[in-house]
Amino acid sequence: MEDKFFTLNEVSAYLKIPKSTLYKLSQRKEIPSVKIGKQLRFRKSSLDKWISEGEAESVVSVPNEPLASQADKEAVSKTNNVLLVDDDTLVRRSIAKLLNTCGYNVDSAASGEEALEKAKSKSFDLIVADVRMAGMDGIEAIEKIREFYNKSQKTPPQEIVITGYMDTQAEERANRLGIEDYLYKPFSVSEFISAVKGKTNFRSYLN
Repeated sequence: MEDKFFTLNEVSAYLKIPKSTLYKLSQRKEIPSVKIGKQLRFRKSSLDKWISEGEAESVVSVPNEPLASQADKEAVSKTNNVLLVDDDTLVRRSIAKLLNTCGYNVDSAASGEEALEKAKSKSFDLIVADVRMAGMDGIEAIEKIREFYNKSQKTPPQEIVITGYMDTQAEERANRLGIEDYLYKPFSVSEFISAVKGKTNFRSYLN
């Protein structure tokens, strides 16, 4: 049977990964792709293998070795709860795996609405939120979660915003809220961990 080739648009819609991110991954040879003429194409068999074997490493490279001792991980996990908000399944899995490797407790939400509900039932130390999502976007979710924590007289969590798109308006909204960490996907482990370490209420052992 002849192998099928997908266009960039088709793969972006299927994996829910921005075309800009797919293009960067292709340029860095982190996702299998071929050039047919001047057009970028993705072979179905190669793509299926990449999804099954390498999805956690596709957006952020997750180390195979633990980044801390078991004792350090246990100490951190007692005090550091992370709410990860992204409608991209691959991104949630890869970031959750990285944070779990570091010893953090991770709760995931696929939408801003789900994130708000989780924040109402559990206290978090850090929110990692994607900007572009259907319905309530990540910045709006952060704003509403802040409002809830303030009304409950609890300290709001620290925040990191991630996105695969250049969006000046979104950056301006984040700046108005005082959100300092605004990362573009795909990002490196060191870049992400550096942002995590910069959160003042984190007991970090990642030196």
